[in-house]
Amino acid sequence: MKRHSRHAQAPVRDQRFGYLDNTLNARPFRWRPLPLLLALLFLVGAWLFLTQKLLLGDAWLSETYDTIDWRTNEGNLQTYGAWDLEAHVWKSEFIMENWPHILYNPFWYLGMPLFKYYQLGFYALHIGIISLFQLSPARAANLLIIFGHLAAVLCTFLLCLRISRRYALSAMLSFFLLANTFISLRSYGWEPITVVFLSLYPIGLLVFLREPLRPFRFWMIIALTIAYLTHPLLWFSLCMTMGLYLFSIAISTNYRDIRLHRHKIFTQYLFLVIASLLLGGIQSVPQFSYEQVTSGAHMGVKYLPFYHVPNNVITAKDFLFDYANLKGPGPIVMLALFFLVAFILAEAFTYLRDTVWEAPHKGPVFLPRNALLRGFALTIFVMVLFYIFEYYNLFPMNLLRSIQYHRIIPEFVIASAALLASFASLMPSRASKIFYYGTIFSFVIGGFLVISGIQEHWQTVPDISQKPEFIYEQIPGRISMTYTEQSLSVRSSFQEIPQAYGYYEQGVTNAFADEIFSVSSGFHPTNLTILYLRAADISRVYVNREAGERNRRLQLRLNGTLPFIEQNYRYAYYSVPIRDASFAQTVSAGEAEYVLGLAPGCREMFKERYCGSVGEEFVFRDRAERSYLEAYVNMLENPNPARANFTMLDPDHYRIDVTNATVETAIVVKMTKADAFVARLGDRRLEIVPIGPDFMLVKPAVAGDYSLLLTYTVDKEYLIGIALSIVTFIALLIYFGSRPRERAYEFPPGDMVV
Repeated sequence: MKRHSRHAQAPVRDQRFGYLDNTLNARPFRWRPLPLLLALLFLVGAWLFLTQKLLLGDAWLSETYDTIDWRTNEGNLQTYGAWDLEAHVWKSEFIMENWPHILYNPFWYLGMPLFKYYQLGFYALHIGIISLFQLSPARAANLLIIFGHLAAVLCTFLLCLRISRRYALSAMLSFFLLANTFISLRSYGWEPITVVFLSLYPIGLLVFLREPLRPFRFWMIIALTIAYLTHPLLWFSLCMTMGLYLFSIAISTNYRDIRLHRHKIFTQYLFLVIASLLLGGIQSVPQFSYEQVTSGAHMGVKYLPFYHVPNNVITAKDFLFDYANLKGPGPIVMLALFFLVAFILAEAFTYLRDTVWEAPHKGPVFLPRNALLRGFALTIFVMVLFYIFEYYNLFPMNLLRSIQYHRIIPEFVIASAALLASFASLMPSRASKIFYYGTIFSFVIGGFLVISGIQEHWQTVPDISQKPEFIYEQIPGRISMTYTEQSLSVRSSFQEIPQAYGYYEQGVTNAFADEIFSVSSGFHPTNLTILYLRAADISRVYVNREAGERNRRLQLRLNGTLPFIEQNYRYAYYSVPIRDASFAQTVSAGEAEYVLGLAPGCREMFKERYCGSVGEEFVFRDRAERSYLEAYVNMLENPNPARANFTMLDPDHYRIDVTNATVETAIVVKMTKADAFVARLGDRRLEIVPIGPDFMLVKPAVAGDYSLLLTYTVDKEYLIGIALSIVTFIALLIYFGSRPRERAYEFPPGDMVV
């Protein structure tokens, strides 16, 4: 009795409904060296064939995207190479050059806190590889991406192997992660961080599926936390997959048998998600306190309705059938849906035969009996549903507005591979097995053709600084460019030229917003376009003269209104008249008070309530916002006898030298205001007030000549997040370290009744 009591108190390792559950796959799992070696040689060989130019070539990609068939990344606009990769490389260089003063970036957007927007994981790993192997930042980034791609393929192979217990099948299914062009082409250049850490998704599923009924485990928390610290979409994908998988178990026919109320799986799941965010507090606390409107896949920020950029969602036909479309998962989802429909029809026939035609008294409930199949089928269904809903801005997009579902296409592919692997144990006859393996093999052959086509187009060059997108001259104020020409902005940012993005139909909105004004889409009237440019301290707005609908619209509106200067064969710009384009400018304190009095209050537009400019999505018809910005720009244009000279000491410290000031002199600092900024005049701390497009206003109330020091301090959110991560880690160690030793699941005596 005592032994039974101790045995009952120990936590149970319940491995049912996962890949260790032998009732789901009667075939025993064994490590077989020769099949394993052949599978790895197949995958590594295919990967090497695809990436040999990137692996053995120079550091940079060149005219890859000028291939006419691959222009869906930017609509109909030709663009050189991998601008998003370059952006992340530049951020790593920014960190290395300015360490430890890296918390604020005055050049990106209108000035922004770097790590409230971007995850820490990529930059830590990237800088580590640069330092360890003495590589250039571009070369290190390329190697991280292509080897991260390989790691994701191998981890997907392992996931499929544990589910199917078949080596050749697992190799073929994980091959789709190579053949799909979203992974092999677009993500190399457009969304590199996802590819570098994509292996975390199958790794997280491997940890979870070992004991699905006990999701709250130490290593599961660690895996989910690392996923969050590297890329929020990986964290979201894992959370979504695990939640749907547990839900599929809860609605199964075995609900009473598994006694879910005793396992408390949904309580464990909730604690798992919360624990991962608490342990990742160093990132989650700053991000979830960050009020930014964005179109990107970042956590803690408000997502713009997706109908602004419908080109990111492809048609259902291309989504399922087109191997070469950059924004869809391709044939593997079609394969998964095809076999799922075939399986359901076969099950339905069996159900009708057993219950209606032959043995109506038996009456089994019709549901897929394989938990792996059921769970991944539900996951794929919801993923596809989210993707379609994204286009129409339907639920759940209006709740999960910081997620762009078209950016989890790699997870589509991996989940589909896992679903197809679960079918392996369900083939009832030799004929069905031949059809199953033959169909998958034929699609793999098609994938080889796709890889061959992609490999021919890769080009690498030792340097890209001579491309026309680069700007080398000193420019007062900022530059802007159309939404489809972000390559110009990203590459110019290497030269530390302040910039701003223009997206969709935005006006000047809230702090750190990358959708700052409407000029790039060209949808606003000319006078408002110029108003927003001047408010955001933009002295040049660039256009690509070769292609791009937004470029044409912009030129249609601005031609004849602003000076037009041709820079090179591809780019030209409109020169925007600004009296003083420096980052610090003196104004009258009285006039500044008048402008502040015009700041928009709370009002309702498009059935949503807006207070001030925070979260505002449409300013075209917002008269209060327009009046406020007009007064702000007029204030900057009025002459003032005092002068302000702005000097950046480092990205976190700035000196403003003021001459000929009166007590009525105020200073506008044209960088986005953040609570962590502190302004001091000697030992006196000055109040900082937001003004205009969330820039900073300081009123020293001192006559004569003096110098202000503007400092970006360590934000309290960072400190709270670091403390939360440390406390959570210690608490988890204590909790899991004090638990009794685990045992494998066993049926208690007397429960097995024949």
